[in-house]
Amino acid sequence: DAFLGARLQQQGHDPTIVDLLPFGSEPLVSAHRRAIDEAGGPLCLARLAHRHPAGAARWFGEAIARSASLDVRQRYRLAPLLAPLARRAPDAALPLIQALFDRGEDPSSLADELRLLARSRPAATFDLLKARHESGRPARPPGAFGVVRFDEGAPALGAERLDFLIRNAWGALSDGKRGARWFLRLRTDDQKAVLRAFLLGGRGGFGAFLFRYVKAESAEEQAVRERAFERWSCAAQAADGSIAPEVLDALPGDLREREARRHLFDCPALVAKPDRRMSYARLLPFAEAKAVLAPLLGHPEGDERAKAQALLIASVLHDRGALAEAIANVRARKFEQDPVRRAMIGALAALPLARFGPEHLDAVSVVAQDALDAADLSQATASAVERLVVKLFRLDGAWGARWLARILAVRGSVSTAGLGEGLTRAEAERLTPALAQLAGAWSTAERAGAVLSLAHSLGVRLKGVAPLLDALERLSRELPFVGVAAGALGLLRAHDRPRFARLVPALLREDASFALIGDVARYVSRRRQDLLDPLLDGRPMTGRYATGRTRWVIDFGAGHARWTARQQARYAAGLRALLADETCDVPTLRFAVSTLARLAYVDASVIVPFAADPRQPLREMAVRALPWLDAGQGVPVLIECLGDDRARWAIYALRKAFSEMSRDRVLAELRAVPTAKVTVAKEVVRLLGELGGDDAYRELLRLDGPKTHRDVRIALLRALWEHLDRPETWGVFGRAVGDPDWIVASKLADIPLGRLSTEAEQRVAELLAAILGRAEPEARLDLLRRAASLPLRDEKRALFQRLLGHLDAPAPEEAAVALAAVLARMQPGEVAAVVARLKELSPRRRHLVAFLPVLSARLGAYAARHHVAVGEGLLAVLKADDLAVPQYLGLAARLLGWRELGQALVELGRRDLLHHDAMVAAMAAVHGCVHPSPLEEALRGSGDPRLRRIALEALVQAASPKNGWTAERRALLEERYRKDRSPAVAGPASFVAPP
Repeated sequence: DAFLGARLQQQGHDPTIVDLLPFGSEPLVSAHRRAIDEAGGPLCLARLAHRHPAGAARWFGEAIARSASLDVRQRYRLAPLLAPLARRAPDAALPLIQALFDRGEDPSSLADELRLLARSRPAATFDLLKARHESGRPARPPGAFGVVRFDEGAPALGAERLDFLIRNAWGALSDGKRGARWFLRLRTDDQKAVLRAFLLGGRGGFGAFLFRYVKAESAEEQAVRERAFERWSCAAQAADGSIAPEVLDALPGDLREREARRHLFDCPALVAKPDRRMSYARLLPFAEAKAVLAPLLGHPEGDERAKAQALLIASVLHDRGALAEAIANVRARKFEQDPVRRAMIGALAALPLARFGPEHLDAVSVVAQDALDAADLSQATASAVERLVVKLFRLDGAWGARWLARILAVRGSVSTAGLGEGLTRAEAERLTPALAQLAGAWSTAERAGAVLSLAHSLGVRLKGVAPLLDALERLSRELPFVGVAAGALGLLRAHDRPRFARLVPALLREDASFALIGDVARYVSRRRQDLLDPLLDGRPMTGRYATGRTRWVIDFGAGHARWTARQQARYAAGLRALLADETCDVPTLRFAVSTLARLAYVDASVIVPFAADPRQPLREMAVRALPWLDAGQGVPVLIECLGDDRARWAIYALRKAFSEMSRDRVLAELRAVPTAKVTVAKEVVRLLGELGGDDAYRELLRLDGPKTHRDVRIALLRALWEHLDRPETWGVFGRAVGDPDWIVASKLADIPLGRLSTEAEQRVAELLAAILGRAEPEARLDLLRRAASLPLRDEKRALFQRLLGHLDAPAPEEAAVALAAVLARMQPGEVAAVVARLKELSPRRRHLVAFLPVLSARLGAYAARHHVAVGEGLLAVLKADDLAVPQYLGLAARLLGWRELGQALVELGRRDLLHHDAMVAAMAAVHGCVHPSPLEEALRGSGDPRLRRIALEALVQAASPKNGWTAERRALLEERYRKDRSPAVAGPASFVAPP
């Protein structure tokens, strides 16, 4: 605190010091809050959110509360901080999120933060989202809740909140298998509340799994369950009346079987799709599925039999007691074709382990043996047998070990992939004897690949299986294959480090060529420098993995900083020999140069001569390595390189060297750099900009001239970012606005705007407004696309007014981009000006057509109030325009509820404006209506056939998937619309085909 306070007193609001303020205490940060607000950059704010999250959230919330809307600069500064704040200070982040909601922020823009809060503060986050949901206009479920899942926090919500979710926002809870997880974690009373809400007020196709927990003991309870299921089935059906088998898997047995029979025998849409229809047979009991599939089980085509057998065996998923019969069915078909055999065994392997018991293993053994005995056994079928055996390994390790060994003996290879997935420590300990049996047998039979595969398959559980670790050690010691040794040692390093640490010295004493294995070399370099000396000479090496005919310079990877000076010198001699070898390949040269540059105790100036080597790859690598020399020995060479074809590498290498020099020396070196090459000149300009100071600034100003290359001028503009407090800088920027090259002018939009003073912001706004007046459309469009998110407060509204005026650009597409920027930057008090401008331009039809999608995109259910006001203002303009009815209805669909939309349609019908195009737009408006059922009810009795036709469309929309064709809707279609007196209604109704 003392240090920061003194520096602030001496240097004022120096951005470098302000960015360090968050390292101070809370009182210090609070005392300098204004300095942070005015001069703090993104790094400062990120540190603030990390070290003082509660204070940062409170300050931002207070700033937002003082403003009528969230301006672009506030959004820019706050956006990257919200997730850290939600993670580190959730209680302080909640009021901040509430303040953002009050200013019209859409929940989708805060999705990441809300997900974090839903996990840490589920009840408070629910209340926050519910308030936002209810404050917005009607939205389809789950509305504001669509950005989060409450699975983890469901037990903390309580009965009332869960009831609301089930009835109104069920998408915020997982369905299917994941649904059972959150449901079973609830208290008993909460479970009852969920089931009650689901049975009496559930909606959509959500909640099939909940029927499993419904107890229907009395006749009344059975009737409630039946009504709920009829409602669910109707809503879950797709347009053709089908429900995916995977959805039906979650239902209890009686309901699942009922739905399966409906799909098999009473679903017209599936009659002509036998493959899809028969897939529902697996949802039946095994015996019934066998009867249904009987024609296919005996089909003359093997492919058809294979599909039928897979479906039959899959039925065991729900018919637990039928596994023995299913296995017997497979045994009875031992002479089937290989594709059929593969399908049957694959289906058995796909069943959950819980379906199997020790009593099934003998029968499975017969199935596996029959498969291995088949002359036409394919690799795919053998893999299916392997998967089945690996799955059952946990059931009986000894049985699994015998069969893995048998498969290896018959097939020559075996895969144990997946053996360790989900394996607990207790299971690993129980299976250790069987794994030891496998490892011992395969090690003595030189099946090293199988041992390594087995060890890999166990994953993190390998460290608990000592016999397998012993086998890996034997492999590394005994087999003469470098790949086997590397694999075994890599597994030991990852899962048994003490053993690996004991083993490495012993291996190197026996055979130095083990150092060629990467894990060994890295370990010696980092942990056992006492073993290094014999490995550093670069002499020919003999051993198990080296013939003695090659000089080895081992790649130790890292750890050189732990070596002695003598060790580094010996190693460097070998590296220099590699560089001197003209036959050396490029990767080896790169390794030698980069390693030499990292050896701290070696005179790295040996690299300098190679900067002029005739070999181009080595020359480039040496130039790039020169800045890493400790004492700056490479700088003169790099300066020399700037005058020839090495300049493009040298100029970038100089940046590293300059960072370690005094400022005066850097400036002197930069002045001496030849700038004839554009690449060099650009980098010199960047370095001068970063150097700072009056003398460097004068050097930059000297480059401002019409003859300066465009790329250098762009670099100059960027270099001047560090001098925005100087009037001369703004003069350069002003001249850039009128530069003949529009690309130069467009780069002014790149000025870092996060911590400009109010005066500097106003100057930037004026510059950008001037760019919008340029003749080149590319310059205008480039700025317009970025204008919406530029973090400028624009207090005098110069940029906003220029954007508003730009709505009359000749090209409608350009005007539409300008409108997007206007809507993003407008304030609540500017609604009248925007509406007036849109009204003024509405007679220009191409512009109007371009404007409507841009405005509609801002009019979601949770749109900001001032955007809604703009939409309502334009809607009033269109309502008075008899020639723009389709456009009026398109916008009305985004703004009006069902009641207001119905009244608008009735009014248009009364004025006889529902012509063909208007009817098309009206149908589209109905499709966008959140509540089509009450709209249909309001229009069905109209005397105007056009309105009744719209009512029919509303009925079809109300019966869409997730709602379904209920009995009432079917009756309406049949009794009212198909019998309508007007062919314009009855005709289309006759072609509506409910499933």
